[in-house]
Amino acid sequence: MASEAGDNAKNLWQNQPVEPAQISLAELHEKAQKLERRVRRRNLREYAAGAIAIAGYGYYIWKFPTPIIRLGCVLVIAGVLFVVYMLHKRGHARAVPAEMAFRSSLDFYRHELERQRDLLRSVWTWYLLPFVPGLIIFGLGLFLRTMKQPNAPAHARLIVISFSLTAAFVALVFIVIGKLNQRGARKLQRKIDALDSLEKES
Repeated sequence: MASEAGDNAKNLWQNQPVEPAQISLAELHEKAQKLERRVRRRNLREYAAGAIAIAGYGYYIWKFPTPIIRLGCVLVIAGVLFVVYMLHKRGHARAVPAEMAFRSSLDFYRHELERQRDLLRSVWTWYLLPFVPGLIIFGLGLFLRTMKQPNAPAHARLIVISFSLTAAFVALVFIVIGKLNQRGARKLQRKIDALDSLEKES
Protein backbone atom coordinates (compact mmCIF):
# COMPACT_ATOMS: atom_id res chain seq x y z
CA MET A 1 0.00 0.00 0.00
CA ALA A 2 2.74 2.47 0.87
CA SER A 3 4.70 1.92 -2.34
CA GLU A 4 1.56 2.36 -4.42
CA ALA A 5 0.91 5.68 -2.74
CA GLY A 6 4.19 7.08 -4.10
CA ASP A 7 3.23 6.07 -7.67
CA ASN A 8 -0.28 7.43 -7.19
CA ALA A 9 1.01 10.79 -5.93
CA LYS A 10 3.45 11.06 -8.83
CA ASN A 11 0.80 10.28 -11.45
CA LEU A 12 -1.77 12.50 -9.79
CA TRP A 13 0.17 15.76 -9.91
CA GLN A 14 3.09 15.42 -12.31
CA ASN A 15 1.50 16.33 -15.64
CA GLN A 16 -0.94 19.06 -14.70
CA PRO A 17 -0.38 22.15 -16.90
CA VAL A 18 0.27 25.58 -15.44
CA GLU A 19 -2.64 28.03 -15.71
CA PRO A 20 -2.37 30.56 -18.55
CA ALA A 21 -2.51 34.28 -18.01
CA GLN A 22 -6.22 34.25 -18.95
CA ILE A 23 -8.74 31.56 -18.11
CA SER A 24 -12.47 31.30 -18.66
CA LEU A 25 -15.06 30.14 -16.16
CA ALA A 26 -15.65 26.97 -18.21
CA GLU A 27 -11.93 26.17 -18.22
CA LEU A 28 -11.73 26.78 -14.49
CA HIS A 29 -14.63 24.39 -13.88
CA GLU A 30 -13.00 21.82 -16.14
CA LYS A 31 -9.74 21.98 -14.18
CA ALA A 32 -11.56 21.64 -10.87
CA GLN A 33 -13.54 18.67 -12.18
CA LYS A 34 -10.38 17.04 -13.53
CA LEU A 35 -8.74 17.42 -10.11
CA GLU A 36 -11.83 15.93 -8.47
CA ARG A 37 -11.77 12.88 -10.76
CA ARG A 38 -8.06 12.25 -10.16
CA VAL A 39 -8.41 12.55 -6.40
CA ARG A 40 -11.41 10.25 -6.43
CA ARG A 41 -9.57 7.59 -8.46
CA ARG A 42 -6.53 7.87 -6.19
CA ASN A 43 -8.63 7.41 -3.09
CA LEU A 44 -10.44 4.41 -4.53
CA ARG A 45 -7.08 2.77 -5.27
CA GLU A 46 -5.90 3.48 -1.73
CA TYR A 47 -9.10 2.07 -0.24
CA ALA A 48 -8.70 -1.09 -2.31
CA ALA A 49 -5.04 -1.41 -1.29
CA GLY A 50 -6.06 -0.92 2.35
CA ALA A 51 -8.64 -3.70 2.09
CA ILE A 52 -6.01 -6.04 0.63
CA ALA A 53 -3.53 -5.16 3.40
CA ILE A 54 -6.14 -5.77 6.10
CA ALA A 55 -7.05 -9.13 4.57
CA GLY A 56 -3.37 -10.12 4.29
CA TYR A 57 -2.39 -9.24 7.84
CA GLY A 58 -5.65 -10.71 9.10
CA TYR A 59 -4.55 -13.98 7.52
CA TYR A 60 -1.15 -13.68 9.23
CA ILE A 61 -2.92 -13.35 12.59
CA TRP A 62 -4.51 -16.72 11.93
CA LYS A 63 -1.38 -18.29 10.41
CA PHE A 64 1.20 -17.31 13.05
CA PRO A 65 0.43 -18.27 16.66
CA THR A 66 3.31 -16.17 18.02
CA PRO A 67 1.89 -13.33 20.17
CA ILE A 68 4.45 -10.75 19.02
CA ILE A 69 3.72 -11.45 15.34
CA ARG A 70 0.00 -11.18 16.00
CA LEU A 71 0.54 -7.91 17.83
CA GLY A 72 2.49 -6.58 14.86
CA CYS A 73 -0.34 -7.59 12.53
CA VAL A 74 -2.93 -5.87 14.72
CA LEU A 75 -0.85 -2.67 14.77
CA VAL A 76 -0.40 -2.72 10.98
CA ILE A 77 -4.15 -3.16 10.52
CA ALA A 78 -4.74 -0.28 12.93
CA GLY A 79 -2.30 1.80 10.87
CA VAL A 80 -4.19 0.97 7.68
CA LEU A 81 -7.50 1.98 9.24
CA PHE A 82 -5.99 5.25 10.46
CA VAL A 83 -4.59 6.03 6.99
CA VAL A 84 -7.93 5.28 5.32
CA TYR A 85 -9.72 7.49 7.84
CA MET A 86 -7.30 10.38 7.34
CA LEU A 87 -7.44 10.04 3.56
CA HIS A 88 -11.23 10.19 3.68
CA LYS A 89 -11.23 13.09 6.14
CA ARG A 90 -8.49 15.27 4.66
CA GLY A 91 -8.12 14.07 1.08
CA HIS A 92 -11.64 13.34 -0.14
CA ALA A 93 -12.72 14.68 -3.52
CA ARG A 94 -15.08 17.64 -3.57
CA ALA A 95 -17.24 18.45 -6.59
CA VAL A 96 -17.25 22.04 -7.83
CA PRO A 97 -20.81 23.47 -7.81
CA ALA A 98 -21.86 24.22 -11.39
CA GLU A 99 -23.60 27.48 -10.46
CA MET A 100 -20.49 29.13 -9.00
CA ALA A 101 -19.35 32.44 -10.46
CA PHE A 102 -15.76 32.97 -11.62
CA ARG A 103 -14.40 34.35 -8.34
CA SER A 104 -16.10 31.68 -6.25
CA SER A 105 -14.87 28.96 -8.60
CA LEU A 106 -11.34 30.37 -8.46
CA ASP A 107 -11.41 30.34 -4.66
CA PHE A 108 -12.84 26.82 -4.63
CA TYR A 109 -10.17 25.50 -6.99
CA ARG A 110 -7.38 27.19 -5.03
CA HIS A 111 -8.70 25.75 -1.77
CA GLU A 112 -8.80 22.24 -3.24
CA LEU A 113 -5.23 22.58 -4.50
CA GLU A 114 -4.13 23.83 -1.08
CA ARG A 115 -5.93 20.96 0.65
CA GLN A 116 -4.26 18.32 -1.50
CA ARG A 117 -0.89 20.11 -1.19
CA ASP A 118 -1.10 20.05 2.59
CA LEU A 119 -2.06 16.38 2.47
CA LEU A 120 1.07 15.53 0.49
CA ARG A 121 3.31 17.72 2.64
CA SER A 122 2.29 15.87 5.79
CA VAL A 123 2.46 12.36 4.30
CA TRP A 124 5.10 11.29 6.83
CA THR A 125 2.84 11.90 9.80
CA TRP A 126 -0.47 10.51 8.56
CA TYR A 127 0.51 7.96 5.88
CA LEU A 128 3.93 6.47 6.62
CA LEU A 129 4.51 6.80 10.35
CA PRO A 130 1.35 4.83 11.36
CA PHE A 131 2.83 1.73 9.72
CA VAL A 132 6.19 1.89 11.50
CA PRO A 133 5.31 0.35 14.92
CA GLY A 134 3.42 -2.56 13.41
CA LEU A 135 6.06 -3.33 10.77
CA ILE A 136 8.87 -3.22 13.34
CA ILE A 137 7.08 -5.56 15.75
CA PHE A 138 5.94 -7.85 12.94
CA GLY A 139 9.49 -8.06 11.55
CA LEU A 140 10.95 -8.63 15.01
CA GLY A 141 8.46 -11.42 15.61
CA LEU A 142 9.38 -13.11 12.33
CA PHE A 143 13.08 -12.75 13.17
CA LEU A 144 12.71 -14.32 16.61
CA ARG A 145 10.58 -17.12 15.19
CA THR A 146 13.17 -17.83 12.50
CA MET A 147 16.01 -17.86 15.02
CA LYS A 148 14.20 -20.55 17.02
CA GLN A 149 14.25 -22.98 14.10
CA PRO A 150 16.50 -26.06 14.62
CA ASN A 151 18.97 -25.11 11.87
CA ALA A 152 19.01 -21.38 12.68
CA PRO A 153 22.33 -21.31 14.63
CA ALA A 154 24.19 -22.59 11.58
CA HIS A 155 22.72 -19.83 9.43
CA ALA A 156 22.48 -17.03 11.99
CA ARG A 157 24.67 -14.63 10.04
CA LEU A 158 22.71 -15.15 6.83
CA ILE A 159 19.41 -14.67 8.68
CA VAL A 160 20.59 -11.41 10.27
CA ILE A 161 21.82 -10.09 6.92
CA SER A 162 18.56 -11.06 5.21
CA PHE A 163 16.37 -9.32 7.80
CA SER A 164 18.66 -6.28 7.84
CA LEU A 165 18.46 -5.92 4.06
CA THR A 166 14.68 -6.26 4.21
CA ALA A 167 14.45 -3.52 6.85
CA ALA A 168 16.76 -1.28 4.81
CA PHE A 169 14.65 -1.83 1.70
CA VAL A 170 11.43 -0.93 3.53
CA ALA A 171 13.10 2.22 4.92
CA LEU A 172 14.25 3.15 1.41
CA VAL A 173 10.74 2.70 0.05
CA PHE A 174 9.39 4.99 2.77
CA ILE A 175 11.99 7.64 1.95
CA VAL A 176 11.20 7.48 -1.77
CA ILE A 177 7.47 7.79 -1.09
CA GLY A 178 8.09 10.77 1.16
CA LYS A 179 10.26 12.46 -1.48
CA LEU A 180 7.73 11.84 -4.25
CA ASN A 181 4.94 13.34 -2.19
CA GLN A 182 7.05 16.38 -1.33
CA ARG A 183 7.73 16.89 -5.02
CA GLY A 184 4.02 16.55 -5.71
CA ALA A 185 3.32 19.19 -3.06
CA ARG A 186 5.79 21.57 -4.72
CA LYS A 187 4.06 21.09 -8.09
CA LEU A 188 0.73 21.93 -6.50
CA GLN A 189 2.25 25.01 -4.90
CA ARG A 190 3.39 26.22 -8.33
CA LYS A 191 -0.17 25.84 -9.58
CA ILE A 192 -1.44 27.83 -6.60
CA ASP A 193 1.15 30.53 -7.32
CA ALA A 194 -0.03 30.63 -10.94
CA LEU A 195 -3.61 31.16 -9.74
CA ASP A 196 -2.47 33.98 -7.47
CA SER A 197 -0.64 35.63 -10.38
CA LEU A 198 -3.76 35.26 -12.52
CA GLU A 199 -5.86 36.91 -9.84
CA LYS A 200 -3.46 39.84 -9.56
CA GLU A 201 -3.45 40.35 -13.34
CA SER A 202 -7.23 40.26 -13.36
